[in-house]
Amino acid sequence: MNAKVLIFVALIVAAVAAWFFHKQESVAPKINIEPSEVDYEATDIKAVQTNDEGDTEYELNADSLTHNPTTNQDEMSGITMNWAPGTEQRYRIEAGSAAINQQTGELKLSGGFLLSSKGLPDSSNSSSAATPITITGQTLMGNTKERAVYSNDPVKVVQGDNRFEAASMKANLEAGEYEFGQIAITFMPPERQDAKLF
Repeated sequence: MNAKVLIFVALIVAAVAAWFFHKQESVAPKINIEPSEVDYEATDIKAVQTNDEGDTEYELNADSLTHNPTTNQDEMSGITMNWAPGTEQRYRIEAGSAAINQQTGELKLSGGFLLSSKGLPDSSNSSSAATPITITGQTLMGNTKERAVYSNDPVKVVQGDNRFEAASMKANLEAGEYEFGQIAITFMPPERQDAKLF
């Protein structure tokens, strides 16, 4: 075979290959790497926060945690928190998800929450235990540094045999003081039973 023919065939094959690879490059999507909104994440979280004196303030368990550097918030799902905002009060908080800013202490619980007191002894009469209170609702806002929570959504409250609903609530957890707005109570008096006096 003639060398000129082989060179011509090689040039045609090289041109087709170059055209093919050029078309492949233009079809493939370009990779665009942007900074992530998450700088770290973890699962099966167990954390302890202490106060200035070194006493445990709260213990936190969560299914997952991601930190968003843009908002400086820890975003968690499936949380359970045992919180001791003062020496007299203890609370258990459960929620579907939560966002906490560690610097400011701002806290937002969403996806349904449960807030229950532990029923510590009453300071006025240390021999009797204070009746635990349980509050449930959809969203709960608060601040871990101010030891206060509030909800502008409806909540259900149970304390012993007493039950009621409220349109909103505020609570100072350190003092154990609660304030409820627009309360709705269903009162069911016991059936009347006539009895002989003599």
